[in-house]
Amino acid sequence: MIPSLLILAAELIGLWLLSRRMTQNIYISLFLLTKSRPGAVSFLSVLFFPGTVIHELAHLFTAEILGVKTSGLTLVPEGLENKEVRTGSVSIAQSDPIRRAVIGIAPIFVGLAALAGISYFLTAELSGVPLFGALEQYNNVPIVTIILGYLLFAVSNTMFSSPEDMDGFLPVAVVVALVATALYVVGIRISLTDPVLMNLQDFFTAMATNIGWVVGLNVLIFFLSKLLIIGVEKVTKRRLVTQ
Repeated sequence: MIPSLLILAAELIGLWLLSRRMTQNIYISLFLLTKSRPGAVSFLSVLFFPGTVIHELAHLFTAEILGVKTSGLTLVPEGLENKEVRTGSVSIAQSDPIRRAVIGIAPIFVGLAALAGISYFLTAELSGVPLFGALEQYNNVPIVTIILGYLLFAVSNTMFSSPEDMDGFLPVAVVVALVATALYVVGIRISLTDPVLMNLQDFFTAMATNIGWVVGLNVLIFFLSKLLIIGVEKVTKRRLVTQ
């Protein structure tokens, strides 16, 4: 189980490093081609819409559960003519550091839970186990597999918390790590039975495989979009400078 877990962790780190750069490259490519900032942002919003919904609702529901007031939920792009654009947002009232940290990182854990569910169904589909009856194919096109693959891509690229979301998280993480270390030192352990370990092994292996495909797709899109940017800049003699 440990090797699969380590591979999955490495893939998630790689995905975190790639996702924003890939998204930025897609935006620059579209902007150079269309000369329309609203059009480029709107395309990205549609492309990642399922992940944006999960991300913002994770903030919203976690805040409500913890008793922190929320308002202003939006799932459409804001500030299309400004430098900073948000494809979704939710306003959260001030709270103590612990609740703020939990609310900030909620999309990561909710996203991982969503990826686990998507991964389960996608693995079954790829293994030839039909789960959705008549919806499986249309004219020999594996509709369900395509939809699940798209959801895996959209959710995995939008589940990471922004720097603003992570504000104040580090001190809380240090405290939690110290408490966990103390519990381990005094001999408190979590033991799992062999059947549970086997199921976890299968789960992490499937997750690592599916997330690996997403990482590979991100790398491909990153380099293709980079080549497209270079080509368009040479042809149009226009260059978009980003900060």
